[in-house]
Amino acid sequence: MANKISESGMVGNDGKMRLPMDRLNAFFAEHKGQRIIIQVEAAAPGSTSAQIAYYYNYIIPTIVEALKEQGTRKSESAVDRWLVEQYPGEKMYEGQELQTGGQLTKTMMNDFLEWLKQFAAENLFVYIDDPRTI
Repeated sequence: MANKISESGMVGNDGKMRLPMDRLNAFFAEHKGQRIIIQVEAAAPGSTSAQIAYYYNYIIPTIVEALKEQGTRKSESAVDRWLVEQYPGEKMYEGQELQTGGQLTKTMMNDFLEWLKQFAAENLFVYIDDPRTI
């Protein structure tokens, strides 16, 4: 039973939050009688800050849990470095080899997230939202 869940949603034009309630309700059912702590962060669609928040607050925790279910325990920072190592795309910027996702430029992050969606599905059996929706 996981003690943490990360989800991503959108606020509609009506001002109401849209979240994947099936996953949230399943999590709540596993934690009856426990206190739930929620952190909410808003980011403008398509912005670099939205990409970074999505990566660190949604993708990384999701990958950590997927690896744990497969018997591999890694910290969030170790998963960040591991994913960048696995990425077959460009990892050099201004002569420096990038070590973490937070160092990627916006264009590099677009490609990285696109790759990550497929990598997570094929290797970790995890669904990652289409990065174009970020």
